[in-house]
This record gives sequence, structure tokens and C-alpha cells, in this order.
Amino acid sequence: MTHWIHGPLPHHDEVNVVFFRGTSLDALTQGLLGLRRKPLAYGKGTDWGVVMHDMLSWESGDYDLADYGQVCPADSELVVFVTEPCLAKAHGPSFEYHRDGRLITAFSFETPYWQGGEEPDLLLPALTAANLTGPRADLDRHDNEERIVEAITRFFPLPELHMP
Repeated sequence: MTHWIHGPLPHHDEVNVVFFRGTSLDALTQGLLGLRRKPLAYGKGTDWGVVMHDMLSWESGDYDLADYGQVCPADSELVVFVTEPCLAKAHGPSFEYHRDGRLITAFSFETPYWQGGEEPDLLLPALTAANLTGPRADLDRHDNEERIVEAITRFFPLPELHMP
């Protein structure tokens, strides 16, 4: 089975997967609608919830990424996977972690060793343990994207998504 990072929702391209805690599903949904991003699916676990939404705005010409800092209030966290940032250009997925409205760490799956945010090295131990960064990094494998998702999932710990 193909991992969910490759097209998490059938018949929907360019979907972002947002795990959240510390905020309500309703507040996050309203915030995404305010950013002109249509929520497509959601779920709630014991610790983390998840929302999947259209990456692009419904407003013509608005191709910018969503500003998740606006929908991440104090005492909340968002773990964001941009699953298909540009299908036409074949760019790999990307990742962002927001806490209290601030971007804590972010990187592209194409270059997991090049991170940004206030704490760019936050996930470095998890990525190094998975041989995705560091002196023993193995980035020539075909399953790098799945390995990155698994390292992030274990680090936070996020619930598993079971896709059909």
C-alpha cells in the first residue's frame, strides 16, 4: 500500500494534512476557512486531531501556502504535512511545526538536513536516528518520504493514519 504522504485523499490533489492539539476542531476549521482553505476530512484522537484541507485557496490566483501561525493560538500545536506542494514540478512534500502561533521548525522532504524556524534542530535527533541526516544519512532510498513521516510521527507522537 502507498503511504498516506502520497495522496492522502482519493480524488483530491494538493492536500495538506494538519495534526493539531490544544485547539478545537471548530476553531481550526473556522481559521482555515478564514484563510480560504477548504477542510476536506477530519478526525480526533485521544491527544492529537487531524484535518485535511485543500493546499490552495479557493480564491483565483492565491497560490501561497497557508499561514498556520494565524490558526495556532497560544497553548496549541500544529504539525503540518504539505503532501504535494507542486505536482507539476514534482517537488517533494514539506513539513512545518507550529507552537503558540510561531513557526518552530520546517523543512522540505527533499532536503531534511536544511531546516528553518525558531528551533531548526528540534527534529535533528529523530532524523539522524532514522539515517536521514548526519554522517550516515541514506538519502538514496526510494522510501525516504515514508521514513521522514515515520520519524516525525514517533517524535511527537502522532496517531497513525489508516487510509483505504
